[in-house]
Amino acid sequence: MTPRSSPRAQWLVKLATLLVTLLLTLLAPPRSIAQEAEPLPCDSPSNCVNSASEGLSPLVYAGDAARGLALLKATLTHFPEATLTAGGPLRLELIFRTMLGFKDEVVFVLDPAGQRIQFRSRSLMGRYDFGKNRSRMVAVVAQFQAEARN
Repeated sequence: MTPRSSPRAQWLVKLATLLVTLLLTLLAPPRSIAQEAEPLPCDSPSNCVNSASEGLSPLVYAGDAARGLALLKATLTHFPEATLTAGGPLRLELIFRTMLGFKDEVVFVLDPAGQRIQFRSRSLMGRYDFGKNRSRMVAVVAQFQAEARN
């Protein structure tokens, strides 16, 4: 027979866990612009691609970061399945919904010094994406290049 913990003890454990999580978050060093310019990691290559994946490279633009961001936003208007979830002067995060209702997260990070945009596209469900993230990013790259030529 195992002893049962009191509701007060359970509450204290939850509070301690929350405080430790908050403390670790606050003490984590902020990512620098140089770190943000690195390719975004893929934890599982079977359902994720990034700008360092074979056959894919960062989006390249001429001019300042504002121009790069404007080109990226113009590019994304051609993808109605995309919903912007977060954005800033150097980063966009979107959710792409497939025809079957699956959600994929796509993150773009601008590197103003290198005049390029790193990206990652990954499935939020399942272990395999059957090439959907790669084909999407190939289409995004092609559309971005077309926008940059105009």
